[in-house]
Amino acid sequence: MDVIDRAQEDLARGDSIAARDRLMSALVRNPASPGVLELLAYTHLVLGDRAAAGAAWFLTDKSDDDPTASAAFAALEAQCRSPLAVARALPIHAPSDWYPTRARNRLERLEAAIEANGQHWFPPRDVVYFDEDGLNSDDFYDAEVDQDDDRARGGSSYRSVRQRAIAATIVIAIVATSASVVLALVFG
Repeated sequence: MDVIDRAQEDLARGDSIAARDRLMSALVRNPASPGVLELLAYTHLVLGDRAAAGAAWFLTDKSDDDPTASAAFAALEAQCRSPLAVARALPIHAPSDWYPTRARNRLERLEAAIEANGQHWFPPRDVVYFDEDGLNSDDFYDAEVDQDDDRARGGSSYRSVRQRAIAATIVIAIVATSASVVLALVFG
């Protein structure tokens, strides 16, 4: 029996809180599940929290023209009072490209509204985090480069040169650390 079946059983028993908690936990493991998000929105409606239902439906393929979803989206906006607050209310736990097209379009409109207010927000999983040395894991993945653009730069893209420079720096740091440990062991 999967989480949706169990949540539906919770709802049938009248235990909406257990259904909501079960679905929220399921979002951590399966963050862009349309079934979980749809049932979570419905569960929030049963609990009388139309704004939370709007936040869940925001990330689904639910049409903006749907009267129930439209009212939930309006309740979300009314409760949050700013585009940034709306963004923070979303149960978003996955990169934005994992969500359906309508959800991605809503996220893009939300980002534009936030920027129009002079603020900045990116969906949490879309943000690239740098470590203390300024390295970013994306530097180690191959980028798809336009072939004409690649030939114009002599067969090597900026990104691959950067990748090589970062990798060389890491190797030099490892070698230097290893050498200092050996010297300490020999002369220490």
